[in-house]
Amino acid sequence: MEAADVIEALDGLRGPRAVVAEGRVCVHVPAIDDTVRIDASQVRRCRRIWAPNGDPAVEFVMEDDGGVWPLIVTPDDVVFQPVDTAAVLNSPIGYRITDAPHLVAYTEMERAAEDVALLCEQPGPTELDGAGATLLLVRCFIVAATLTGLRPVRSVAWWQRGWTALGGDVPLPPFRADPVWDELTHEASQLTLTASVRGATDGPEAAAGATITDFRRLEPELAAVALDDEFVSCWRTSIGITPARFVETLLSGLDMARAHVALYPGGGGSVDVVLGEGGAQALLQLSWSDKRALHVDEIRIADALAHSGLFQRMMFNTERLAAMLGFSQVTMLATGVGSYAFAGMGYPRDRELYQAMRRRP
Repeated sequence: MEAADVIEALDGLRGPRAVVAEGRVCVHVPAIDDTVRIDASQVRRCRRIWAPNGDPAVEFVMEDDGGVWPLIVTPDDVVFQPVDTAAVLNSPIGYRITDAPHLVAYTEMERAAEDVALLCEQPGPTELDGAGATLLLVRCFIVAATLTGLRPVRSVAWWQRGWTALGGDVPLPPFRADPVWDELTHEASQLTLTASVRGATDGPEAAAGATITDFRRLEPELAAVALDDEFVSCWRTSIGITPARFVETLLSGLDMARAHVALYPGGGGSVDVVLGEGGAQALLQLSWSDKRALHVDEIRIADALAHSGLFQRMMFNTERLAAMLGFSQVTMLATGVGSYAFAGMGYPRDRELYQAMRRRP
C-alpha cells in the first residue's frame, strides 16, 4: 500500500494528524500525545470500522516476517498487539501470562502501568508473584508500542517506579537488551509523575450522601421513577456511585439521550435509555435483580441510525457502568440480525487477523 492510501484511510478521523516523514506515515494522536509510525509497505489492507465505544476507527492489517498483526487508530487512541514474553525475557524457559489480552489500547497500557506502580508502593508486604507478572505484562505492552514507532515515556516512567519500589526483587529472569527501552528510561527519568484521579470524588462515600436534590439537578437527562426518600435510600445501599457519575457513564456519547431509573427495596432495578420521543430513534433497556448480572433486555435502533456506531456505544457504556456498579457479568440474548451486530463489536474485524490471533497461544 502507498503512503497516500494510508493517509486517505485516516482522513475523517477526528483528532489524529497524518504526515509522511522519513518514509513512514506519522500519525500524531493528540489525546495520548504520541505518534504512531506506519510503514506503508507493511500495510496489507485496511478498513474503516467502529470502535467498541462507537467512535470511527481504521483497522490496518500489517504484515512482516512474523505474519500478520493488527494496528488500529481511533480518534483518541491506538490499539496494538502485545509482544510475547519471549521477546522481553532473556531466558530459555518459556513464561506465559494466562490472562494476557490479544490487543491493548495505549490508554489501557498507561492505566495498567500506573496501577501496578501504585500497587508496588503500597505499605506492607506485596505479593511478588502477582506484581512480577503484572510488571512483565505491562513491559510486553510497552515494547509492542515501541515496535509501532510509539514512544510511551509516561508508561515507562510508571513501570520504573513500580520496579524501583520492589527493588527489582521479583521472580523473573533478566530482560533482553533493548536500546529503545534504555532511551525511554532516560527520558522517563526526567518526568514528574502525578497519579491520575479516576472518580475519587464519585465513589461509595459520595454515593452514600446522595439526596433528592442531586437527582433533581440531573433532570431531564436522568429521571428517577417515583423519586422519594425510599428511592434515595435504595440508591445509597445498592448503587456505589453518585447519580452524576451514573448518568455521565451511561449516556456518554449519546446526544439528547434520556435515562429512566427504577430501584426496588430488594436490590433490583431497571434502566431505560431512550433517544428521540418515546424511543423513536433508539432504545436500551437494562435490568438486574442482584449484583451477579446486568441484563440487556432490549436494544432497538431506528434504520436511520443503523451503521452509525450507536450499537457499539450503547454496549460500551453498559459494560463500563456494569463494572462500576460491581456486576460480575453482562448478559443479553442476541438473535437474528442482532446476533450479527453483537458479534461485530470487538477487535479485530478482519477475518484473517481474527483467525491468526485465535491460533496464537
